[in-house]
Amino acid sequence: MRLAVVVPVRNEERHLPAQVETLLAQEWDGEWEIVVVDNGSTDGTADVVRRYASRDPRVRYLLADDVADQSFAANAGVEATSADAVVFCDADDLTAPGWLSAMARGLAEHDVVTGVEELDRLNPPWLANSRGRAVETSLGTFSGIFPLVLGNNYGVRRDVWEMIGPLQVGFAKHGVLADQEFSLRCWLHGIDIALIQEAVVHYRYRPDAQSLWRQGFAYGSHRPLIARLLREAGGPPAPSLAGWKSWLLLLVRTPTVVTRAGRARWLWIAGNRAGQVVGSIRHRSLML
Repeated sequence: MRLAVVVPVRNEERHLPAQVETLLAQEWDGEWEIVVVDNGSTDGTADVVRRYASRDPRVRYLLADDVADQSFAANAGVEATSADAVVFCDADDLTAPGWLSAMARGLAEHDVVTGVEELDRLNPPWLANSRGRAVETSLGTFSGIFPLVLGNNYGVRRDVWEMIGPLQVGFAKHGVLADQEFSLRCWLHGIDIALIQEAVVHYRYRPDAQSLWRQGFAYGSHRPLIARLLREAGGPPAPSLAGWKSWLLLLVRTPTVVTRAGRARWLWIAGNRAGQVVGSIRHRSLML
């Protein structure tokens, strides 16, 4: 089996070198390559990739900037390789030792695999604890209905990718929740998602208030769309009022915003809740 690691990037000159270094340090006996897909960077990202490509033939640079969309870049990376399976990671995270071999072993037995996230290496404690630890080492689900891949740590066999189709371009800004829509299609086609505990990615949270709010809002605003697509496909309805505890938590935790940790947690929850209100209206799918 030949593997391709697809890394969509946009203006990641700062973080990308560390990720490429961890990828090149991966050990696996099979044939594999790294396809870094530039989705229209305006910084020195392209130069970073070309320097690595000049030193190591496993690294390839691909420009795919016709559409400013992470899913578009990821799809272009898959199209550019003839590998039997592809694995995805993000430029601002770090793959842990053994990640590639664990993903390869998983894909030898399963159609779709996903790994786990480690939060403490790249984030200070106050930030690492801001979203809870429920998805750190377990297979996440959408409202307990179908399993989810982690968008920064999953792999797919090519025949499965070709059967169910690529990531949805334009599904959400910068590819937010495109991985959940992809997971939904896997579930609808009866394709299991296997959790590979040994495939660890060190996940980098966004530390500033504006980014926390924006990311939380983006996730929340598109979750009702996933619920609508699930319902339209004949699946069970997602709970419409399952988030009531989070609304209560916002009130209880309001005094904690004076601290850095409390503010991060409050902004993340508030962004999600506000996003789901907007998404419920926009997509006509109640999910508060």
